[in-house]
Amino acid sequence: MSKLAWTRAVMRGMGPAVVGVLAVSLFRLAPYALPDVFAGVILVASLIALALWRVGTFKIMIAGSILGALRTHSRVARTFTALRS
Repeated sequence: MSKLAWTRAVMRGMGPAVVGVLAVSLFRLAPYALPDVFAGVILVASLIALALWRVGTFKIMIAGSILGALRTHSRVARTFTALRS
């Protein structure tokens, strides 16, 4: 019985430790994951869609990928046009 109580106590203590590690990782990675305002807008829109309209995560990932690809494509097209001139 004492082994079971010890295991329960360890599992109870690991939960907050894991949350803490994830929070530190989030704050360290955030500047690289959100390099500009456009990425931040996509993040906020995704969170709103998840919370309010309960849109599936797969659909949100696809929509974000499409938006990012369109943005990159428009930058490449503008650069290519500027180089041709």
